[in-house]
Amino acid sequence: MLNAKVEDEQGRIAALHRYNVLDTAREQRFDKITALVQNVLSVPIAAVSLVDRDRQWFKSIQGLDVRETPRSVSFCSHTIQRDAPFIVPDALNDARFNENPLVLEAPHIRSYAGVPLRTSDGYNVGSLCAIDTAPREFNEAQIGLLTSFASLVVDELELRLIAQRDYLTGALTRRGFVEQAKKEMARFGRHGHGSVLLLLDVDHFKSVNDRF
Repeated sequence: MLNAKVEDEQGRIAALHRYNVLDTAREQRFDKITALVQNVLSVPIAAVSLVDRDRQWFKSIQGLDVRETPRSVSFCSHTIQRDAPFIVPDALNDARFNENPLVLEAPHIRSYAGVPLRTSDGYNVGSLCAIDTAPREFNEAQIGLLTSFASLVVDELELRLIAQRDYLTGALTRRGFVEQAKKEMARFGRHGHGSVLLLLDVDHFKSVNDRF
């Protein structure tokens, strides 16, 4: 039975943005997972792809020097519409992809295996994918490994979110604030939109902490 939340795009986008991860720097914890996928499955390209409204953005990618592509050409946008892994043995023989620029031009994708990154509340926010430049079949054991690695990616996203917020107050930690600031600067660079930072200096704030 298809997960009903697959059709809830607004809820899916909200679930993705709760992680506050888009446009952040690469992190070793995610790069280790994609490096393992690349080596264990013997593929030239492996990625943690997060599917936003109009783009797929890579939190980690091995084998390509790119951070995002349009959602319209992404294989991962098909993966998030499923409850199970999405496999394409030969993109040139698949009507959904045989005219895709990512197939006909660099990086010349020919085969793809992607597992949805499903949040604890049931939304597919992206995928962990393995990509080859030659046609191939991914066997059951390989898909099982990719599925296990995808679970690790979701765990890392959850741990990352916990580290950004103070448990008691819900306020951003220093790490969370710095990452949010970098995210806003990246957004400015991409769209040219302005941003505002408001600073409040509260005198004798210790007494507020002590009292409340």
